Amino acid sequence: MNDERNRLAEGDPHGPPRGAHTMNLIRIGLLAVLAIVAVASVGGFLLARRGAQTTQVAEAKYHCPMHPTYTSDRPGQCPICNMDLEPIPAAGAAGGGALAGDVPGLTGIHIEPERIQRIGVRTAVAEMRPLGASLDLVGFVAPDESRMRQIQLRVAGWVKDLNVSRTGETVRAGQPLLSLYSPELYQSEREFLIELEAAGHGDSAALHHEAGALRSARQRLRLLEVPDEEVARLERERRAETRLTLRAPVSGTVLERGVTEGQYVGPGTPLLTLADLSVVWLLVDLYEMDLGRVRAGDAASFVSDAMPGRTFEGRLDFIYPTVTPETRTVKARVVLANARGELRPGMYGRVRLTPRGEAVLSVPAEAVIHTGDHDYVFLMHAAGHFEPRMVWVGGTDGDRIEIRRGIAAGDTVVASASFLIDSESRLRAAISGSPGGAAAGGHDH
Repeated sequence: MNDERNRLAEGDPHGPPRGAHTMNLIRIGLLAVLAIVAVASVGGFLLARRGAQTTQVAEAKYHCPMHPTYTSDRPGQCPICNMDLEPIPAAGAAGGGALAGDVPGLTGIHIEPERIQRIGVRTAVAEMRPLGASLDLVGFVAPDESRMRQIQLRVAGWVKDLNVSRTGETVRAGQPLLSLYSPELYQSEREFLIELEAAGHGDSAALHHEAGALRSARQRLRLLEVPDEEVARLERERRAETRLTLRAPVSGTVLERGVTEGQYVGPGTPLLTLADLSVVWLLVDLYEMDLGRVRAGDAASFVSDAMPGRTFEGRLDFIYPTVTPETRTVKARVVLANARGELRPGMYGRVRLTPRGEAVLSVPAEAVIHTGDHDYVFLMHAAGHFEPRMVWVGGTDGDRIEIRRGIAAGDTVVASASFLIDSESRLRAAISGSPGGAAAGGHDH
């Protein structure tokens, strides 16, 4: 009753008990102290951890041969690949400044021979050789245009006996092709016989005149392409024939036949087309971008699905001067021997051209590491020493790349597993604080 009267007297019937405000201040103070202690503990822990990591890096003595970025101060296994950790070579093991190299961020390293074999390091020698891989193209067989003959007449007449009636037949030189009945030709032969008869009679002046007329009659027969053996027969037998036998001027295959028996033909009518297929052309579609890589005389080979396992060798004979607008290709001509007649016009297949380029210094393309800013290789010296070397590259054929500056013929470069050596070289440069040698200037060969 007295306490209640006191609260009522103080004018706060529902206020907190006496001393509550003091307790709240004490609680807030304790929480602030605890927060300060927690922050100090976390900060100390982080500083201690960073110091431990710094000490671990500084005292790193072992690393993984497959993952050189993982290091440790004690032997063990790599947590990534479970390989045994190996000792990191001493800073001087790279062989001193002579093998430090000239690539920024890299330095020379030493690798034991057993480990070189284990990680699969393959080397290659920089050598002078033509740079130019084979071009795999397509082509088709065509007759040799210089070995084709068009059989025509210079007189009109009727075809009587057609000895070659099928396309694709093979004929021999001198073989009868057809006989022609031609009143025009018969009349020309009669005139020749008249002049021939007149040339054997009369006085000297008349004989001189007749000799000139005989020469004119003989020339007319030649202009009509009457064979020499037919003219000789006229002189011997003194008898004109109503039919003229036309014989094959060359041996070959009948590719086209434009006449049938009994047909009337005029001067210039295409009768037969013969082609000697003992030598054929191979017409190749050469891409416009490859024009600078090939030239006449380059080796070529042809393989057709029609004859699996057979390869026909030849030489690039001619590159045509025009580009096909639709395909942006250029026709190239390869000459192939075809004594057995196995290659037939129109046959399609794969063509491989082997360009004959000038000899340049080159290495396998995979030996060069490209960073965007510069290119470099790793030279392998005696006793497992590897040196990063800046190079200046030229053209490539996909398999090899030209080296214009940086190394010399006979230098041995790393051609495989370069990324492992590159990683270890970067790690060694980072640990030793080496800038990786001078930039771009040195080692001109």
